[in-house]
Amino acid sequence: MTRARIPTPVPAQAILVLVFLALTMAPQALAVSGIDSQAAANPQHRGAASEQTATPSRDDGERYLDKFLFHERPFLFQTLWRAGVIATGGGDLGEILTVASQITDGDTESWRQAWNGMAMKLRANADAFLASGHTQSAMQAYFRATNAFRAAGVYEYGDERGVLAWQEGRDTFMKAAALSKGCIQPVRIPYEQTTLPGYLATPDNSRKKRPLFLLQTGLDGTAEDLYFLLGVEIVKRGYACLIFEGPGQGEMIIKQGLPFRPDWEKVVTPVVDFAMTLPGVDAGRMAIFGPSMSVPRALAFEKRIKWGIVDGGVWSVYDGTLKQLPEAIRKIVDSPDQAATVDALVTQEMGKSLGFRHAINQRLWIFKAESPSDLFRKLKPYTVADTVGTIEAEMLVVNSSADKVNDSFAQAKLFYNALVSRKTYLEFDASQGAQSHCQVGAPLVASENMLNWLDERAKP
Repeated sequence: MTRARIPTPVPAQAILVLVFLALTMAPQALAVSGIDSQAAANPQHRGAASEQTATPSRDDGERYLDKFLFHERPFLFQTLWRAGVIATGGGDLGEILTVASQITDGDTESWRQAWNGMAMKLRANADAFLASGHTQSAMQAYFRATNAFRAAGVYEYGDERGVLAWQEGRDTFMKAAALSKGCIQPVRIPYEQTTLPGYLATPDNSRKKRPLFLLQTGLDGTAEDLYFLLGVEIVKRGYACLIFEGPGQGEMIIKQGLPFRPDWEKVVTPVVDFAMTLPGVDAGRMAIFGPSMSVPRALAFEKRIKWGIVDGGVWSVYDGTLKQLPEAIRKIVDSPDQAATVDALVTQEMGKSLGFRHAINQRLWIFKAESPSDLFRKLKPYTVADTVGTIEAEMLVVNSSADKVNDSFAQAKLFYNALVSRKTYLEFDASQGAQSHCQVGAPLVASENMLNWLDERAKP
């Protein structure tokens, strides 16, 4: 697909971008296809009653992003992510456009500097508000600073600058949480010889019994990300929300050096054990959400969770990764005697593409792989093929019509069709700008539909 090369906007161009956003991201009718097996007919979630398999259509994808500030797709995706959480208090449009106008397209150092500059301004504003007794303004500015620091470090994989950006973002989130009147509480969850970091978010600081929504991030997210992407809307509906990070995610890889593990039930079961001790939790009404990976594997073993929402429905991380590799690498990637050649070819491709370089470098870090060929070997156990049939929780499988990450569009359909428990399929397309991976840029569109599904089963 040929993409228009749009120059990086200067401040005068920001007005045009604002008009574009208003036109392309305004509410329209959401195209959602749904199949709910063994459930009451509901046109929002069902297709024809006789349908038994998911047959989503593939739309033309993300061409609208070509008009959005940058030509480089990783920059587009990350900017859309920041713009999406404006609705949940994670950013402000003028701030995001100002940062974008300072970035040289494809230059990760200019990206870091621009976002870091905005983050420091927001933190300084928040500190001044707090010193003057304006706690609500301080909390809001700290929240936006959190996301700006997070954006600043997104291309810094565990080096000093990346660790600093993460720590400063964590610190500003903690400051905001301290101003939430007890509605956001940091927690430490016992896990093997250490603890998992997390937050318990509630509508108020009472001990009223509420359904609990466990919220975990995916391949490249943090607990703070998830608060804005879904946690805010969960709490608005009256649920308690326990957000946590596991190995390979956030603090667990940055500070503790613990990489991803395929047996994710060993992570989720301690979280459920901890959740059962929390005051005000209705243990009989527990749900879990996970973007991209891990939750389906955990649900095959952890039976105390009644409902699961999987956004992406990954079937095999290895197979999905191979789909994104050039054919010359795919042909030899499984040959041990070709490891050096695989590494050389991957390194060559990394020099051609920011997106490919970003994906490989990030995965080398979070899986603690020594080389690309070692990384591909380590991805093989990450599959639900041998466990999907033992999932008992009722499932909502969410898909996005232009999801290009790890072959997620096709894999979500495969995962849905293999489920034997009660299940619903929900697909987003381009009609409301929710067609990208994990509906990035459209968290309200996503949460409205996902949480409606949960409300029908576990409404507080």
